[in-house]
Amino acid sequence: MRRYFLAGIALIAIASIPVSDAQSQPMADFSIFAEANEDSNLVIDHEGWSVILRGIVLNVPPMDRDPERTRPVQTGTRINTSNTTRYRYEGNRVVYHVLNDEYREAITYQREDLEALPDQIGGLSRLNRDEQLAYWFNLYNVAIIEQTMLNYPVRWINRMEADGTDENVFEAKILEVEGQRLSLNDIRHNIVYANWDDPRVMYGFFNGSVGSPELRRSAYTGAGVWQQLDQTAREFVNALRGVEVNDRELRVSEAYDEARVLFPDFETDLRQHLARYANDETAEQLEPGRPVSARVSDWQIADMINGSRRCTGVAGPSTMTSFGFNNAEQTQQTGVVANCATMPTNAAILMSAVQHRRIELLREGRYGEVFTVDLPTLDTSEPGANETDQDEVQDGDQDGTE
Repeated sequence: MRRYFLAGIALIAIASIPVSDAQSQPMADFSIFAEANEDSNLVIDHEGWSVILRGIVLNVPPMDRDPERTRPVQTGTRINTSNTTRYRYEGNRVVYHVLNDEYREAITYQREDLEALPDQIGGLSRLNRDEQLAYWFNLYNVAIIEQTMLNYPVRWINRMEADGTDENVFEAKILEVEGQRLSLNDIRHNIVYANWDDPRVMYGFFNGSVGSPELRRSAYTGAGVWQQLDQTAREFVNALRGVEVNDRELRVSEAYDEARVLFPDFETDLRQHLARYANDETAEQLEPGRPVSARVSDWQIADMINGSRRCTGVAGPSTMTSFGFNNAEQTQQTGVVANCATMPTNAAILMSAVQHRRIELLREGRYGEVFTVDLPTLDTSEPGANETDQDEVQDGDQDGTE
């Protein structure tokens, strides 16, 4: 009989635990996280985290491999606050700019609930490896989303400090699991990379930026973690932010360099790994002859408005209705007049790219890659309540994979 433990989403406000100076913290004992019970029947139910993700993550379809070169134009201003990189329309986005208090509280509670769970079950060592791996991915991802939420608006994730500290968000000891104070880098390098000898594990970590492996719209689970990683790997490898070329070198994401320990013979092992997930177009670019350069990056925030509160115009009727909104309808539903506070210019630019790509996929008959788009609102209902029946029409799973 399988026993389930719930990582829940009770909507209560719990203050964040203050983080003390990292120098006063004892060194973590990572060895306690190296043990597992492969005969264990314990299963963690992460549905609560999935409910939150479905409410806060904008589903972006895979873009083609033509770099975005045209600078986004914003009517009425020469000031551009949009992301202008070649990768700016790739990857799912978190709608931080419209998160209401219930979602914010649920995200914090989810992080605290995951931290407390190992003590409730007698330690992570009672779980099998797959359950442990899903646990670490979900804890890492909810923590970076919470930290970004607490710092918002912020544009550059790699420059962000952990809330209440003057330390980098990836280095600060912001988590506590089984009495061990942990940083996000501890989870990634000292726990997961140290105990799972499989390159796919790098794709489970969403670092909050556009250049990251994307955030899924469902939680990782022990039963499905490797299939989920395969799906996330396929999206990333075939995106420009994962792999691109020029005449002289094969350029790949710096995430591969950060996970170099998973590729002992770096260039050879990496090429073999990329070939496993590459589509025909990407595979052509993997041919030998170009040296590998792991320097592709985009640390700008993976949100809809590039961390900017700047409001440069009104998203009028033509814009809003093209995304399925009507000004009068939205005002009636939310009590907020539809303007740039609900669909800022930067968000409208991104949504336009998403909609055009969806149409392209439909016209090409690629039904296995049809994506639905959940438009964010200021609805004050419970997390997940703004989902639509449209989620049921795509051919893949709700993350848009084949």
